[in-house]
Amino acid sequence: MPENPHTSIPGPLSLDKFLSLVIERSSETIFIMDRDGRLLDSDNVFRDELRTGTLKSAIGKKPKEFIDIETRKQKADIALSTGKPASFDSIQDDFVSQYTIYPVFSADGNIAHFLLSARKTSDTQDTAKKDYNTLDAIAELYDAIPASIIIVDAQMRLIGWNSFSRDAINGLSDNEMPGINPLKRVHPEDFTEVSRKVHNIIHLDTEESAEFRMFHKNGPPYKWAMFRGKRTIIEGQPCMVAVVTEISELKQAEEKQKKLQEELQQYQKMELIGQLAGGIAHDFNNALAAILGNTELALKKLTPSSPVVENINDIHKLARRSAEMTRQLLAFARKQVTLPKVFDMNEAVSECLQLHRRLIGEHIHFEWNPYREQLRVRLDPSQLDQILSNLFINARDAISGSGKILIGCDLAHFSQEECQTRCSGCLPGDYVRLFVSDNGSGIEAKMLPHIYEPFFTTKEIGKGTGLGLSTVYGIVMQNKGHIECYSEPGIGTTFNIFLPLYHEESEKTEAPYEPFRRQEHECSLKARETIMVVEDEPYILKLIRDILEDHAFTVMTALDAEECLRITGEHDYRIDLVVTDVLLPDMNGIEMSRLLRQQNPSIKILFMSAHAPENLSHQQQLRDGVDFIQKPFGIADFFRAIENVLQSCKEQP
Repeated sequence: MPENPHTSIPGPLSLDKFLSLVIERSSETIFIMDRDGRLLDSDNVFRDELRTGTLKSAIGKKPKEFIDIETRKQKADIALSTGKPASFDSIQDDFVSQYTIYPVFSADGNIAHFLLSARKTSDTQDTAKKDYNTLDAIAELYDAIPASIIIVDAQMRLIGWNSFSRDAINGLSDNEMPGINPLKRVHPEDFTEVSRKVHNIIHLDTEESAEFRMFHKNGPPYKWAMFRGKRTIIEGQPCMVAVVTEISELKQAEEKQKKLQEELQQYQKMELIGQLAGGIAHDFNNALAAILGNTELALKKLTPSSPVVENINDIHKLARRSAEMTRQLLAFARKQVTLPKVFDMNEAVSECLQLHRRLIGEHIHFEWNPYREQLRVRLDPSQLDQILSNLFINARDAISGSGKILIGCDLAHFSQEECQTRCSGCLPGDYVRLFVSDNGSGIEAKMLPHIYEPFFTTKEIGKGTGLGLSTVYGIVMQNKGHIECYSEPGIGTTFNIFLPLYHEESEKTEAPYEPFRRQEHECSLKARETIMVVEDEPYILKLIRDILEDHAFTVMTALDAEECLRITGEHDYRIDLVVTDVLLPDMNGIEMSRLLRQQNPSIKILFMSAHAPENLSHQQQLRDGVDFIQKPFGIADFFRAIENVLQSCKEQP
């Protein structure tokens, strides 16, 4: 067959010739290695990159300088055993390359050579640059944290910090920071505890946290902070990495919450004590009513020359003194009988001072600072007298030798926030502040939380009952006010009393009723009336019956409401007056009075109780001295109340 001059058909290629063609036409760096790892051939690019400079000098050698021989041998063995390509990375002269070993099979099916391709993925400078950028990002992150991050070695030397620690806490430059002892900023009272925890972190490998006080930059004031620390090893040495966060606002909030909780507990305690005091006073008043009434009856039946008159008079005086103490207990429990009226505080205090100057004595100087404008309050004037009397007596007793008592009035305002934090229980608005200050011995801080409790006193035994401040407290609370005490031993004490400012134009009130202070009242009643007495205490029932019968009244008695209604329903004759206790075992006296008025609309009712009228019922307004009398009462007061009811033309509601 003639040869075609324009066509050249090459003969069969050898394996080596084929591999050479692959190398030349490949876009990657490729070289050929035999099964023993010797370099047989390479492309032109690789020739230029060889450290030896020429292919001739590299052929036949194991090029450790550009291929990790251990890694290469390992991957070649994998390719030899599996017949599949194997890859690995290698670093050479700051370059990172990815290598792949391909097995090359001969015609008999055995692996004759390895084809090794290399592809440069990055250089190590770029990688280092990336690592550097990462470190920069981490450093910037630490510097952005609004807390101090520090590293301290075992010798309490600072060896690492962020910018917050440097600038906000220490106020130093980076050159001044190394080696300083951060514990020197800790408050002396907290130093031992913080040092112990730092020691545990570094030497015992524990995680610790603590709250403590520390100062920033140049010194106090101290601020509250919290640290959390953990051990780390740096250059073979144990160190502590700690994050320190300021928590002053949190501590202030906690202190505020704690104070509110303490105030709530104190308020609840005073409420419980008030309930107890009111209950005791109620029972005590019933007993005192019987004692006072019976002693007065006995004295009326005895001649002045009787040898027992003096003894009975002593009993009567002691009972009246006990009744006064009970009245103070009721004032504390906010169950005292009151008849409030509107008056100017400046004018009222000025009038009281004229009376109290003689009570205090000439060795103590009074200084009175009235407010420039009128300060109107709605208060029982007798309660103001009680407040001033108790505060003046306490101030007098606290002053040894000569001294001064400062009294003043001014205007105050409580915001919503202050009502929640300072004077819980008060409503926002304007208040009249009455303050009494002395330069006496003062009160110790540990006693201040107890000064308003009944029978608590700082005076010597026999020099005080402990009811003065409890009475003041009860009066202030009863009138929706607030009381504060500031005292420092050796300097003096100040009481601030806040009472709501009265805004309305005027209010007409009746004169206050004052038990045991009036002159004896002769009964002017004509004993033609029939009186029903309802009382569940037998000894008081008998006493009232004896008093009325002694004045020739027709008296009927009942121990409860059911008996009273039954008796009045069975008799045809008219009952003019019912004297009843408000609290009866089966039905309260007010409800019973409504049923009685259904039978007889014109019947008169006089209520009596050991409680104050405003604490007895929300169903009817009782008026002391008009249709109510509080136990204990004297005979003259009792007949005055009966006279007021019977002679009243106003029909009871």
